Order: sequence, then C-alpha cells, then structure tokens
Amino acid sequence: MFSAIVLAAGESARMGTPKALLPLGRGTFLSVICGRLAAAGADELVVVLGAHAEAVRDAGVIACARIVVNEAYRDGQLSSLQCGLRSLSPDTGAALVTLVDHPLIEASTYRGLRDAGRKAPDFIFVAEYRGRGGHPVVFPRAVFDELLSAPQSGGARAVVRKDPSRVRRVPFDDPGIVADIDTPEEYKRFLTTEARRTRRSTCDTNGETAQS
Repeated sequence: MFSAIVLAAGESARMGTPKALLPLGRGTFLSVICGRLAAAGADELVVVLGAHAEAVRDAGVIACARIVVNEAYRDGQLSSLQCGLRSLSPDTGAALVTLVDHPLIEASTYRGLRDAGRKAPDFIFVAEYRGRGGHPVVFPRAVFDELLSAPQSGGARAVVRKDPSRVRRVPFDDPGIVADIDTPEEYKRFLTTEARRTRRSTCDTNGETAQS
C-alpha cells in the first residue's frame, strides 16, 4: 500500500487566513492537493489538521481523505508528520508527504514519486525542479521509526540528511515543487500570474477560432 500525507496543521500566521481554504481555480489549496493525490493513485490519503481544524472541516473541502488532528501542532511541522505516520495503515510500505502551502504540484509528479517508491522501496525520494529539492518527499517504512523518534528541533530534514546514500532526488519539470505560498503577497502574485496565463490562453484560442 502506498499512502500520502498532507500536512495542513499550521496556524497560517503570515497568510492571516487558513491556507487550506484559499481559493485555487474551482477549489481550494487543500481540495486541489487531495484531488491530485487521488488522481495519482494514492491508496490511502491522510490530512493532518491542527490550528484551524474546525473551520476546515466545516468548509467540507476534503474528499477521499481521512482527517487526523494534531493537538500539538504548535510543536512544529514534525509533530504533524508524526501524527500522520501514526495514523497510517500497517500495510503501507511508504508515505508520500506534501504540504498545504505547495498547492501547485501536478498529479504527474505525485505519480512519478509513487512509482519511484514502489520500484525502490528502501530509499527516501525527494522531488527536484531545476536542481532544487522541494516537495513532495517519499519516506519508506524503514525510516518511520526514525521520524517518530526524531527531535522536534531537527525535523524530518535531519532524517533525510542523516545518510545521503539512501536518498534519491527525482527531477520533474514541475515548478510547483519549489513554489510555496506563505504570504498574501505571494498569493497575490500567483493570482496575477494565473490571470495573465488565462488571458493569453483565451486569446490564443480565440485567434485559432477566428482563423478557422
């Protein structure tokens, strides 16, 4: 079994509103991420909530996922990952972990990392875009105990860096891997870019229609 964990427990302090509920296309950050993970073939999908758990639940934006709440979300991101890991099926062989502030990752990237994890189940896989590592990350069951016992100060990154020989970076042509949206300014820039892209696409389509 291949599982996926979406970490969405933070306070979104810099954004000023729950990032999970920010509009993205016809959905929200969280619903788009969950939809793409489902399309990528995740056998099990867990969403870890925390600071805004009640608001996110009430919004009804999560489908095909199991919700767990990290009551200790103030301890940091690793505490949420540990909460998610503890909730996984005992049959899972690996966990793909992604963040709610990385909503632009394509389903094909999730699928590619899933396939890499299935082919080499003893390795940690890190998505890479143009030489930069980002998210998602696939952790094999072999390192679950290390993650569960890791100190909060070091985070999951300490487990990744502990033994470089067991880490594989997988390149994708997907800028969403390194595009985290944490502040209102970053979100506004994204919306502006998307609006321009949509206008260009519409103009191109109208031009083709007129020529035909």
